[in-house]
Amino acid sequence: MDIKVVKGNPTEDEIAALTMVLADLQAAAAATRTPGERNLWGTPNAPGHSAPIFNPGAFSNVTYF
Repeated sequence: MDIKVVKGNPTEDEIAALTMVLADLQAAAAATRTPGERNLWGTPNAPGHSAPIFNPGAFSNVTYF
């Protein structure tokens, strides 16, 4: 992990402490990252559903104001 100090003059101990804190936060975030349950509801090729049919005349008698 590379840390660049842009302002101030930290000591080696302060940089080491900051590096440890950031490494711990990164490890904790990586440990809690799990793939969520996939919700395939509404997908066009969902099991049990037929393929969508294109019907240009389906709403031909609808009047728009």
